[in-house]
Amino acid sequence: MLHEALSGRRLTRLEYEHALPVLQDELLDAQFELRKSRPRAVAVIVTGIPGAGRSEVVNELLGWLDPKFVTVYGFREPNEVERERPPLWRYWRVMPPKGRIAILHAGWYQDFLGASVREPGRAPVVVRREVERIRNLERMLVADGVAVVKLHLHVGPELQRRRLRRHFADKTTRWRVTAEDHWYARHYQRVERALEHCLAVTHQPCAPWQVIDGTDREHRALEVGRALLAGIQGSLGSRPARPDLPPAAQLSRRAARVRLPATHPGARVAEEDYDRRLEELQGRLALLSRRRRFAKHSVVVVFEGMDAAGKGGAIRRITAALDARQYRVVPISAPTPEELARPYLWRFWFQLPPRGNYTIFDRSWYGRVLVERVHRLAARADWQRAYAEINEFERELTEHRTIVAKFWMSVSPAEQLARFRERDRNPLKRFKVDPQDWRNRRQWRSYQQAAREMIALTDTRHAPWVIVPSDDKRHARLAVLRALCERIESVID
Repeated sequence: MLHEALSGRRLTRLEYEHALPVLQDELLDAQFELRKSRPRAVAVIVTGIPGAGRSEVVNELLGWLDPKFVTVYGFREPNEVERERPPLWRYWRVMPPKGRIAILHAGWYQDFLGASVREPGRAPVVVRREVERIRNLERMLVADGVAVVKLHLHVGPELQRRRLRRHFADKTTRWRVTAEDHWYARHYQRVERALEHCLAVTHQPCAPWQVIDGTDREHRALEVGRALLAGIQGSLGSRPARPDLPPAAQLSRRAARVRLPATHPGARVAEEDYDRRLEELQGRLALLSRRRRFAKHSVVVVFEGMDAAGKGGAIRRITAALDARQYRVVPISAPTPEELARPYLWRFWFQLPPRGNYTIFDRSWYGRVLVERVHRLAARADWQRAYAEINEFERELTEHRTIVAKFWMSVSPAEQLARFRERDRNPLKRFKVDPQDWRNRRQWRSYQQAAREMIALTDTRHAPWVIVPSDDKRHARLAVLRALCERIESVID
């Protein structure tokens, strides 16, 4: 039992009075250095048995630190907006930038712990998936420069009951004791077993749990402060292990099997046929988007491809079939300073659609394994781990009934050059070609190799790639609309 394992020497009053000011000074100095150099962000997760002093600990931390650069978040049952998105969405929204500290009451453990306590007989496959989701999240955060400080405060059952009775008896503190706290106290052993299991399966070297005895207020304060200091200084936990990629020879074979044809085998689409088929497919998409079953889902559409491959044209043909209130088009360019200060997937989590809506990404999170890889804007270890992180991200979307449709628009070098030149000649389109496009063209072979490996490693059953030959613009636009309709139908029918 957790409460039986808590032991250790307590400080005397004199020792505490000496140690506390030293720790406070160290925390302020470390926070100042964190703000100055911004090497990392700090996310503090505080869980605990009711009566162990979670709120008191947070208040003490705010008294020791500069509160302007610390944000505290509490989470209740998901509201209507939060239920429309995947479970982790509301935690990604509050992810702190580098240089700042966020304190999250229970954080992403709240839903897992609540379900584990209330529903101890849950299916093992469901529990394993929730654990896997949490562990993957924390590994990614640590790898992207977020120190994850996980604190669990614990007390024994007798002390818990005395504290709850004392708080409830005092009119000024009665509000702090909820019906849930009473329920947890009556079912102490059941709650403790759930906590023990949670701590055991989510403890990992990069994000270890710190179990702190809440019996003595002074001891508790020092232990929490020391754990936070280690997190701010980057000495708590270790770097996550590098991801397991297929051996180079195997990856090369898998990538070689990926074909990126720029032309389709049939004849070019005639204008009169194009107009008729376009109208049919847009009508099909419009009807799908108005079906009752569709309202239980959302759609994320991803477009990737070389410059001038026809991404924008395909997107306009999709949006022409939709109600303007039903979609958002998100063009992705180089990250802003605000985005660079957070994990790279943060800006994409922010754009996820609610039920019954579309978000269409003109370029996407795949930039990490394409442009950032080719131009060496990301370290090799970072873009290599991104494949697994992207697969996990897309899996979480589909688990929440988000339909993911991914298109690689494949154009030939000759056709790209012709389109660049045509744009240069047209004053209304000249803005579409800039020096970066020409630099990317010089890296053609590197981009193609990166795209093949990307597709080989991220083409999954829940989020498959569709490769669209795009030298014929009309055929490409029709192919995208048809594939998108088929993808939606495969889920909602």
